[in-house]
Amino acid sequence: MKSINRHVCVLFAGMLLLPLIAALAVPAQEQKGTHTPTQELPPGEGKDLLVKQCSGCHQLTVVTSQHKSESGWTDIIIEMRNRGANGSDEDMEQVIRYLTTNFGPQSASAKVNVNSASASDIVTGLALPQAAADSIVAYRSKNGKYKDIPALKQVPGVEAAKIDAVKDRIEF
Repeated sequence: MKSINRHVCVLFAGMLLLPLIAALAVPAQEQKGTHTPTQELPPGEGKDLLVKQCSGCHQLTVVTSQHKSESGWTDIIIEMRNRGANGSDEDMEQVIRYLTTNFGPQSASAKVNVNSASASDIVTGLALPQAAADSIVAYRSKNGKYKDIPALKQVPGVEAAKIDAVKDRIEF
């Protein structure tokens, strides 16, 4: 009887330890769901630092989908350092340069849907002045969605030349 109890205890302990053993067998990044192959990121100085600094806590697609200006990326890096991110000032500056170059508002992949974007998203994504972005949102609220670039150029307070300069990054 004693040996049956012992076997039951060993079996029960094994069932309790199985999830722990499985968790230890999976790399930490995969446990958090943050594994993003670095080859999907554009090449450049700062790529490896970005992966090292950010992927431990974040999915890289969450980071790289933001398309912020240099000051926006700087604010994010400062916030992350306040939350415990480590790295030298030089490393962080390199990460900011990498993000701004490859995932800034000027990057070719950054499109802004002027029919759904907030004014701050328009400022960041299209590098338009705040007043112009506010006018775009107010006009849209009053008159409905934009259909094309000429309609967007009709918004009072928005310079047509500035719209022409960013028209390849505008979606409807």
